Amino acid sequence: MINFELNQSRLKGGQRVKEADVGRALKAVSAALRLRRDTEISIAFVSEREMRALNRQWRGSDKVTDVLSFGRLERAETGEVLICYEQAARQAKEMKHSARDEVLFLLVHGVLHLFGYDHERPSDAKKMFPLQARILTKLGINPRLTPEALSA
Repeated sequence: MINFELNQSRLKGGQRVKEADVGRALKAVSAALRLRRDTEISIAFVSEREMRALNRQWRGSDKVTDVLSFGRLERAETGEVLICYEQAARQAKEMKHSARDEVLFLLVHGVLHLFGYDHERPSDAKKMFPLQARILTKLGINPRLTPEALSA
């Protein structure tokens, strides 16, 4: 089971995601991964400025990204997922769905990274994206192909 701490302090009322929705998403990830031990994750929303700085520092990419994950839950019991709401809202508009669905999409994506899933190489993407799609479909969220998936 994945337990979580959610920090939405920088978001305004309508931007906030319901804790019950986060719990459902994490329960779906837990079931898909057949987790047998408890893990803890911290989920926080950061500004575009913070996300760009973190992306530059940790990935060498000087641009705003939508989600970053820190920690490897196959090796430890805790991890962290950071989401940039402003970037998520832009992507939601492009994809013609709600910001809530985009945030949950990014949460699932980020948590899969915590469990060692990746999409840098085509062979890794072929493992991660179908699993991600199954989880999102179960949640009623469009499991659209990301640009990374299309190039894999």
